[in-house]
Formats: sequence, C-alpha cells, structure tokens
Amino acid sequence: MELLQLKYFVDAADTQNFSETAKKFYVPPSAVSQSIKRLEKELGANLFTRQANKIKLNKNGMIFAESIRAALSLIDEAEKSITNADGIKKIRLSIYINRRIIMQTVEKFSRAYPDVDIVTKYLLSPDAEQVDLVISDIPLWKTDMPCEELLSEDILLAVHRDNPLSKEDTVTADALANEPFICTNKDSSLYSITQSICDDLGFSPRIVIRSDDPYYIRKCIELGLGISLIPSVSWRGQFSDQVILKKIGNYKRTTYVYKSSDRYIPEHIKKFLTLLHLECEHELSLTNK
Repeated sequence: MELLQLKYFVDAADTQNFSETAKKFYVPPSAVSQSIKRLEKELGANLFTRQANKIKLNKNGMIFAESIRAALSLIDEAEKSITNADGIKKIRLSIYINRRIIMQTVEKFSRAYPDVDIVTKYLLSPDAEQVDLVISDIPLWKTDMPCEELLSEDILLAVHRDNPLSKEDTVTADALANEPFICTNKDSSLYSITQSICDDLGFSPRIVIRSDDPYYIRKCIELGLGISLIPSVSWRGQFSDQVILKKIGNYKRTTYVYKSSDRYIPEHIKKFLTLLHLECEHELSLTNK
C-alpha cells in the first residue's frame, strides 16, 4: 500500500471520477485507475462500483475513505511539525524554465521576507522529494505533486531585421525550412518546442547552433547567424532593435508550478506563490502592451 495510491483513492472518493482526479494530479486517467485497482487487489475488496464509464463509491469504499482521510491528515500534521521544528523558514525551488521571472520574484520576496531562506536548483529532472516547488512546462507524470498553471505565453519567431523574413506579413513553412536555426540543447524544453512546431509545419529544422546559454543564443540571432523560436514573455526585453519578433501561428508554452503538497503548505510558501503569480501577470501585461 503506497501513499500515492491512498491520495488518488481519497480524491477519487470525493470526485467519483478518475479523470477529474487525474487532472488534479496531472497524470493520465489510466494511472489513477490502475493504481486503485492494485489497491483493491491488496485489500481483497472493491472500493467502487463500476458501470460503463461511471464509478460510484460503494460501502467498502466509504468505510475505507473515512479512515484514510484521518490517516492522511495525521501524516500532514507530522510533516508540518518536522518542517517547523527548527524554526527555520525555507523554500526549495527547482527552476526548469522562466529563470528570469522566477529570480525577479525571489529578489522581491527576499527583500520583503528576509527571514525566509530560498534555495534554488536548476534541475532537468526535478526530484519532488527534495523540493517545495517545481517550475516546469514538462508534465511530471511520475509525481503526486499537485500543480497549477503559472503562465501561458506565445512562441514567436526571432529573426534579424536584415533577414527578408522580417519584412514578410506571413512567414511560410517553406521559407522557414530554408533557414538555419539557433536553439537550446537537446534535453531542453525549447528544443522540444522547436522540434514540435517544425514537425507541425511539415519540416525538420536545420539547427546550426545549439547552446544552454540563452544570452549566447540571443547574441547569435542579433548577429544574423540564424533564426529561433522563443517564448514571448520569458524573453521579453532581452533583444536589441536588431531583432524582429513575429508570430507564425497560435503556438504557446504553458508553465506550471508543482507543489510538494496540496494539504499543508506553509504560509511563507503561499505568500511566495501569490507574489509569483502577480509577477507573471505583470510580465504578461507588459508583453501584451
């Protein structure tokens, strides 16, 4: 019997809908369904009555849910007591994308709450057991961390102003296919986005420069060494007037913040989340002006 199974079960007992539970935990519905089936097998009893595509908590499920809710509450209280035992307030962040906006928030929060220690990690595969918040646009299928949307931004084409594409009202897929691309490395979010958009447009990008350093990528674009697909809000104000940004379709990147728990979140982390949302809203408003 695993903690994640119990969390899935209690939420499904409340919603009586595996799909709704899956959305909350940001996992496929099959993951919830299979997890609860394993739980039922271990208990030797069905917890739900299943009919067609509907589920309904049965008598066994009602009895079990009541006990498990109490158990989870005790676990949350235990976590709370450990978190606050040494009196030190801390926020552990794993930042996968949107580093500029996140660090702006960290700076403002630190000035307002100097008694809170903020530890930042730049991890490609965040470990949910070691952090309080994860900022990523990649679904974390193997975690029970609940998430909420943080920012949805357009993906734009960045091109040197002397490039003929900068003068075109509509940039065609054929025109893009003939251009050299500048992009982040293969294990990055922006690389995956670039590949996905180009695939949707029917061609494979000819990437001539790769780098993990966004500053280097922007400088290469400003030198006219190639074109790039970039996030509109995250990279707002980072280019000189030598670069033109153009929309090539309704492509977007959505950033999520994953939380270590949805039952007990310390007040200082709640305050940080509030400030983070406000900062993202402010950046989005500046971009849309």
